[in-house]
Amino acid sequence: MALFDHTAERMARGPTLALAAEPAGAVASLMRRYDPAVRARGDHFVFGNGVLLYGPIEITPKLAAKAGLPAEATTAYRASILPPAKRQRRPEDVTRQDAERLIRGLALRLGGSVHGSRPPTTIDLRASVYSPQRLPAEHVISVLQPYASGTLFVEDNKDVPESYFLLTEESPRFFTAYWPPRLSHSTLQPPAPAIGALRDQEPGRWELTTKHPAATASAEICLTVGRAALDLSRRTDGIVIDTYGFPVDRPEDLLPR
Repeated sequence: MALFDHTAERMARGPTLALAAEPAGAVASLMRRYDPAVRARGDHFVFGNGVLLYGPIEITPKLAAKAGLPAEATTAYRASILPPAKRQRRPEDVTRQDAERLIRGLALRLGGSVHGSRPPTTIDLRASVYSPQRLPAEHVISVLQPYASGTLFVEDNKDVPESYFLLTEESPRFFTAYWPPRLSHSTLQPPAPAIGALRDQEPGRWELTTKHPAATASAEICLTVGRAALDLSRRTDGIVIDTYGFPVDRPEDLLPR
């Protein structure tokens, strides 16, 4: 019973994913999509960004009540993070944001609900294009211009050499920033685990970001960002990752579920 009490307390703290029914094999498949190098360690899984995922946890009515989960929940997964010594100096708050994004991304894909005592983070619609190629800014503009709301132009980022922004005079549908390959060594924001072996190739990254919450953004802006990011990835032999850390194969993958 003490173990159940401890489990309930941790699930109540969250972030926790509650499922009424778990589709066979779906979570395992999604975990490999999130990180092809995911490792199993006893009762949890370890991802390359320092996030841990515990589960599946069998939920009884009594445990659901103690943890504040829906009465119909039968299975749960709880995210946590590696201790500081094993996170390679990555800040705790950044890693916890990744843990929350993983749980919310799984919930969207599996139809579950997210629970936890911490206030939810605002997660805006975004697509990241990782690529080993150094594409000139003018070539990037030629790819993204059809999706822009005005004429794109380059503005160098004076604070970060070799990085730049693509701007328009009008209010943009999405904002584009480029971060050079050397930043792939950053402990603050390393490449997404989902890009797999590409992480070892020091990829550069284009971020296509919006001011729209990912869970409620319109179909029009989701499809626009998805098409733009995928066109850029095809031009650069890159990989598109969504705001939750999962690969994007089709523009529809960015639609709220």
